[in-house]
Amino acid sequence: MHRFFRKSRGVLLWVLFTALALEAGWGQTPSQASKANVFVGADERVFVTLAALNLAGFDAETPGAPQNEVRAQLMRDLEATPPEVTDKLRAFWRQLPEAERTRPTLVGSAMALALAARPLPDFALPATETLPPDVRPLAGLAPLIAEFAARSPVKSVFPKYAANYAAFVELLQQVADEELFRLLTFLHTQPIITARDAPPIADLDTLTSASLPAGELRERARRIFILPDLLGPMGRVVTRNDFLNGSDRRTYRRPGDEFFLIVSAPRDAPNRAVRRALMRFILEPVIARSGKLIADRRAAIMKLAGNAPQADPALKSNVFEIVRESLGRAIEARLSIQEARVAARAEGADAADVQIADEEARVELLGVFERGGVLALHFFEQLAALDETGVDILEWMPRMVAGFDPDRERRRPAELAELRARVERRRTLARSAPTAKSLSRLEQADELLRAKKYAEARQMLESLLQEEPANARAAFGLAELTAKQPSAIETNAEADEGDRLAALQERLEQAVELYERAAKLAREDERWLASRAHVAVGKIYDFAGRRQDALVSYERAIAIGDVRGGAYAEAVAGKAQPFRPAKP
Repeated sequence: MHRFFRKSRGVLLWVLFTALALEAGWGQTPSQASKANVFVGADERVFVTLAALNLAGFDAETPGAPQNEVRAQLMRDLEATPPEVTDKLRAFWRQLPEAERTRPTLVGSAMALALAARPLPDFALPATETLPPDVRPLAGLAPLIAEFAARSPVKSVFPKYAANYAAFVELLQQVADEELFRLLTFLHTQPIITARDAPPIADLDTLTSASLPAGELRERARRIFILPDLLGPMGRVVTRNDFLNGSDRRTYRRPGDEFFLIVSAPRDAPNRAVRRALMRFILEPVIARSGKLIADRRAAIMKLAGNAPQADPALKSNVFEIVRESLGRAIEARLSIQEARVAARAEGADAADVQIADEEARVELLGVFERGGVLALHFFEQLAALDETGVDILEWMPRMVAGFDPDRERRRPAELAELRARVERRRTLARSAPTAKSLSRLEQADELLRAKKYAEARQMLESLLQEEPANARAAFGLAELTAKQPSAIETNAEADEGDRLAALQERLEQAVELYERAAKLAREDERWLASRAHVAVGKIYDFAGRRQDALVSYERAIAIGDVRGGAYAEAVAGKAQPFRPAKP
């Protein structure tokens, strides 16, 4: 039982990835997306760089997240690395300033270092001054990584992890295909996969229609690479386009032509991260081709952004960032309404659901406006016409920019104040007590549980949770049922012992997910539920031999306090002594 439940939630994903894999290996997966210069594949340089960084002393675990089992296993595999190689890596790590070692964006810098280097075994970097500023402090790591790759077991253990990566690539490929089709259909366009050089004197921050530079143009390719990472912190996403891919030394390129999206093991399907990276890749040339029009409106746009009450400094200083942020958020809002409309048709719902989605989107975009994305609401309205007419976004963009009226936009907060108040009231009500209908169904589920009609109770709770994803009581009830009701395999005396153990582990992993979901969803008047959920998780961890994780759960319950109906006393007892289930 020593290793029971060690994998926890994140590893369920990796197991799924492995199960999906059709064959193991590194490289890119061909698909329709590749025709749009969207490439999905694993990269050996990223794997080796993060392995070296972890061996050097970097702790890539996400606080509060399950242990990264792929990383933990790799660290065990790397124990055979020659001591002198390990010592050099650790000496480099120790000489970095503390601020550098603890920088939240360090993982992104390390990944940029990996992708800027030549393929192994060379791993040479371009001139240091051409690297992004945040990558330069790590430049001295490159020769150590080359030596690490040559002398450690890191490359010989690739086959052990290749299936995990191949399956993650397959998942990312499916998401990329889905999101790319969705965006191109909505925008009525195709990605611009070539670019042309502007002369070096061109500066978008000072460019106007009267000062366009002249010069010979040279064509370049535009590409986006979507890469999986199973060694970095869970849920981390890194998007960059400020360096060149070191594996390509022949193609004429400039920084900005190539986008890199590196996705670590996700908590949920990484659709949003992939969508946003693809959106940026698609929209960059669209915005650039309207560059002189945007530049001509710079003064009015910047003045409006400068007066935004919570303006992001990055938006206050760059008109093209304002346009990029505003347009991206407006497109996402339109897609959310599109989803609501499709769901309403499929479920036979009325127009009220679509209206609610529209109101929610406008209030969200008002928040974007207040943070400096002052064109978000204007673009949102203009994109409705795009959706109706089917005009290519490349042709529609100049019309949207030209139609910007600063006086109209300045009135937005006042015009939407009443709508915002109404939406906030609706959100507050949605977070308040469950509906009479859901309470009735919870009571019915309790009755079914008391009657030991577990299958019917499960069906009712799952249905309720699907309809009301924020219903903490439904999540808690389903967690209780999952934790306490053995599966058919577990109770089958003729089943293989390994199969029974695997079924038990999977069931308890599901229970922990549901308990933690219930605790997260619990409202202020449901603190008792959060208390009981944390204690239940602590007991499961104790049963699994994960004492430190159990203590974290007990502490969370204790922090809630001795609330009526909670499990404060059990949490205190569990902290003092590990829980042990009573013998039957």
